[in-house]
Amino acid sequence: LILSNALLDMYAKCGEMNTAMRVFDEAGERDGISWNTMVAGFANAGLLDLASKYFGEVPARDIISWNALLAGYARYEEFSATMILFHDMLASSVIPDKVTAVTLISAVVGKGTLNSARSVHGWVVKEHGTQDSFLASALVDMYCKCGSIKLAYAVFEKAVDKDVTLWSAMISGLAFHGHGDVALDLFWKMQAEGTEPNGVTLVAVLSACSHAGLFDEGCKIFDTLKQRFNIEPGVEHFGCMVDLLARSGRLSDAVDLARRMPMKPSRSIWGSILSASSACQNTEVAEIASKELLCLEPAEEGGYVLLSNMYAAEGQWNYSNEVRENMERKGVRKSAGASTFGS
Repeated sequence: LILSNALLDMYAKCGEMNTAMRVFDEAGERDGISWNTMVAGFANAGLLDLASKYFGEVPARDIISWNALLAGYARYEEFSATMILFHDMLASSVIPDKVTAVTLISAVVGKGTLNSARSVHGWVVKEHGTQDSFLASALVDMYCKCGSIKLAYAVFEKAVDKDVTLWSAMISGLAFHGHGDVALDLFWKMQAEGTEPNGVTLVAVLSACSHAGLFDEGCKIFDTLKQRFNIEPGVEHFGCMVDLLARSGRLSDAVDLARRMPMKPSRSIWGSILSASSACQNTEVAEIASKELLCLEPAEEGGYVLLSNMYAAEGQWNYSNEVRENMERKGVRKSAGASTFGS
């Protein structure tokens, strides 16, 4: 049984659910772990009908069974199904735990409505009282993504024993909503209160600096990642720094940093350079970024269209037409525009 469950877990986590089904069907003995692994495996793979079918056949459902199916519905933004299953859970006298709470919160994030966020928050407070850092982090993220930085900050302020995850969530939310100065102040405050930032925190604060145009502050933080914070810069940190340089008009420096990175630049890095160079009408840098972008994703239309439009804006119609013809030769098609008129 132990070996069979280990095989089920391995295949499920690798997304090999057909093989997992074969192991499950051939198993001489099954227990709750076997059934829950199948439910979670189908749910994680987005095979929600099968996840629901196996859930219905679980001989003795426990909190793990319910949470597994709830997580699947939430992950694939089936908000109505998530809430129906949650109410069925309550009707079955199963006591939800913190994992259930976080799952409901993530489901609200997918729906993105503030009323739903308030409703779930009310239930969390009723069941769990004053939020600890685990739940508070999820609530802060929920409110930020549902458009209320004010409510997010209220949750943050009320939380007890703030940990690095909660600080990072709040800093990231402030950055996302364009409150770079406040995010930076919070970054220094967390250290003053004895919480050391981690890699996620530093991505958040560098992003805040980039979006708020805090060039000097962003450079100082990036330059001291290893010495001061003992963190090896990853692709996300480099991406924020490249974006900061590009947004500040230092396009050549942005290209230079992208090329000096110890890892391969991501699509978003070259995309941010291309967008900034397009805004600045810097055709030379746009060509560099566009070529790099098209090497990474030759079938994506965005790089072609941006570059073609830039040439057209400068009256360089030959170059603009050449880019469009290159698109056609490679079989890349521009997405048709859509209208909401009458809807």
